Amino acid sequence: MKVATKKLHELSLTNPRVAMITSWDVDTVGDDVLSQPPPLSPVIKCDNPDCKEWRMDANRMKAQRDIYAAEVKSLRCMLQQRIKRNRKRMNQRAEDQERVFLRKRSRTESTPKRLSKSKGPSCRKSPIASHTPVSSSSEPASIDTEASSSSPPIHSPWFSGRGRGNRMRDITFPRIMEKYLQGYRDYYEGIDPTVRLQENAVSKISRVKSFLSFMAHGFNRLSDWLFLRDLKRIRGWSRSLIKSSLQVTTSDFYIKNISHFLKYMNETPCKGSRLNQNDMILITREVAAILKSMRKKVFIHQMQVKRDKMEGLPSHKDIMACLTAAKTRIPQLLDVMTSNPTHATRSLLYGYMTLNWSCIYGHRPGVYSNMTNTEVLKAEITGTAFGHLIHVSNHKTANAFGEAQMYLTIEEFGWMKRWLEIKGTLTGTNNRYFLCIAGKNPSRNLATFLRLAWADVGLKGPINFTDLRTVHADNAKRFQDISNRQRVSDFMCHNTATADTFYAKNPSLKEAADIRMLFTESLQAAAAAASGVSEDNLGDIDIHSDRDSSGEEHSPTPYQDSTDTETSDELYKDFNAGERRRGNSQWPNTVPQTRVKRGCQPLHQLHPIRTMLPVINL
Repeated sequence: MKVATKKLHELSLTNPRVAMITSWDVDTVGDDVLSQPPPLSPVIKCDNPDCKEWRMDANRMKAQRDIYAAEVKSLRCMLQQRIKRNRKRMNQRAEDQERVFLRKRSRTESTPKRLSKSKGPSCRKSPIASHTPVSSSSEPASIDTEASSSSPPIHSPWFSGRGRGNRMRDITFPRIMEKYLQGYRDYYEGIDPTVRLQENAVSKISRVKSFLSFMAHGFNRLSDWLFLRDLKRIRGWSRSLIKSSLQVTTSDFYIKNISHFLKYMNETPCKGSRLNQNDMILITREVAAILKSMRKKVFIHQMQVKRDKMEGLPSHKDIMACLTAAKTRIPQLLDVMTSNPTHATRSLLYGYMTLNWSCIYGHRPGVYSNMTNTEVLKAEITGTAFGHLIHVSNHKTANAFGEAQMYLTIEEFGWMKRWLEIKGTLTGTNNRYFLCIAGKNPSRNLATFLRLAWADVGLKGPINFTDLRTVHADNAKRFQDISNRQRVSDFMCHNTATADTFYAKNPSLKEAADIRMLFTESLQAAAAAASGVSEDNLGDIDIHSDRDSSGEEHSPTPYQDSTDTETSDELYKDFNAGERRRGNSQWPNTVPQTRVKRGCQPLHQLHPIRTMLPVINL
């Protein structure tokens, strides 16, 4: 090994130009040789013109590349600064989009349109107070900055104004929430909504928006719907409704609207909502508990309202005075509309027509306002010498009772036929409804027209369609048997089940005295059973006097809660036998029959229904 190394070293020394360095002789090579870098390759200079041109192009491209690189670096810095600024702006815009806004109305939205003038006789308009617009600006204002010290806070559950002037209609939410609320409105309206149903849908959506604005107050993000998880705020919203100027029944109605919306939301979750199933259970359960806690106040309020309404009903003399005045005034008003038509005369004419119909049948005002010209003309075709029968298909309780019916005599239908001829010559009356107004919608001022006619008759005090309807319902209950009462109630589209509940809870003085007699009879029977006295000698047991303050003796008259009340047959027979032994022939010998189902009545059977009302002599 040493010999081979020595020979290789000697061989390398023979040609020193080529440095042959290996690890074999690393110890013999100096550090100065190892530290020197290898020599650079010599620069080759070419005199070829093409090479020179290419070299110059390469230098120019290198300089241009450096310029572009510096420009890219500058643009990158500017872009980063712009992204930073835009990111802040986008975040602020996103926060603004998540807020609740109160859209300001323009003057054109609040001012009613005037009727166009044309040739021929026209109705002269009386001055009408126009609605004062909120603002002429069309830009929305944030709901947080719209509140003022003179009005309740904007996030409160109610707003100023009534009807179309209510500010609840102007609340605007983020786009995704507005789309969801529109879907809820479409679900509520159905595939063929009426004008009244569309108005009710707008009111319902407004109440839902009021609730959501109250719940979302102070939250920066609304599209996730997490603000509904605040159960304390739900209770506060309900409490503020109760403490407001609203009646307890109105507050209960508002909360039921919210309950219906929450049920829809539970079955149809909103896109982007982060509420889980447990959250929806807690929210719906809280609203149900609030409704349950309000049940007592609502029921007591309804009883008080029913009692006050029964005390202020018009008498049978007032009804007869209205019917007598209608037969005289309606032809006179038709003559005036033929020669000198005015809005005041037309309003009074509508008032007398609806007053006459309500004093006969007690229909709701929706039956009169939704009566079309086609339905009246069809009644003219199908009428006979006995009279005419009008079928109105669009009214409030059409789902339960079907078409509302009105039987009119030849004279009464002649007034309607004459009005059809008169309004065909007037301008601004191109309306398909019989009681036409300006525009295409049915009249909503029939209650005002009714009060005008009531005052024109010479009667004092307030009046509305509900009072006249209650008169007929009360008279049918007191003076008709069960079958005839059901016929009258069905003809006026009246459900006796709900009314009987309030009748049972609000008995009259005579009914309360009769009920007391029932208590007396029960105590006498119990005392007789304890002492062993026979039933024939029950009258000898004097628990208290059977005479009132006037000295008149009352016969024990049974009191029935409703026609649908189930009574034990055994107890009924025992009590019936006792009454017959006492000589009380007024007590019926059989159990009352069940309710007669509603059906279509022939024309010759409709006139007796009108005569069933004891206060009206037709």
